[in-house]
Amino acid sequence: MTNTTHMDLLSVFRQHMRDQGLDNPDSHLLLAVSGGIDSVVLAHLCKVSGYLFTIAHCNFRMRGEESNGDEKFVSGLAQRLAVPFLSKGFDTAAYASSNKLGIQEAARVLRYEWFDQLLSGEAGAGPFRMLLTAHHADDNIETLLMNFFKGTGINGLQGIRSR
Repeated sequence: MTNTTHMDLLSVFRQHMRDQGLDNPDSHLLLAVSGGIDSVVLAHLCKVSGYLFTIAHCNFRMRGEESNGDEKFVSGLAQRLAVPFLSKGFDTAAYASSNKLGIQEAARVLRYEWFDQLLSGEAGAGPFRMLLTAHHADDNIETLLMNFFKGTGINGLQGIRSR
């Protein structure tokens, strides 16, 4: 993104969307919204920018009532923004165990399998033009380190790419 010292967040966001070729307000976007500050801000930026979008939320059921509270919060956000809301619950622990995966990796696999189904229209919604996710610097560093320790090539050392 551009230097934010001279531009406000909304201007930076709109410029980034233009740079990525996503400035067509008629394109239906899929927003992954966890309920964290990054994804909530992304949803608000998309709304004030006039984008057509649907919010998708994954409930991994790993934190009991807290996970259900996140889902309820994101559902309420979608209502307040007057946009469609999709949610899917997963038995992440069972999936991780049966596939011999760490819990975070299992959640990532489940999340992106569902998002792929949504993007293609297979899940009864969409199809959508693009999936938007929100990340902060720590997410990018975490991804870069995970890739590094798995023995990645040069592409994995780029962290989370814009596209």
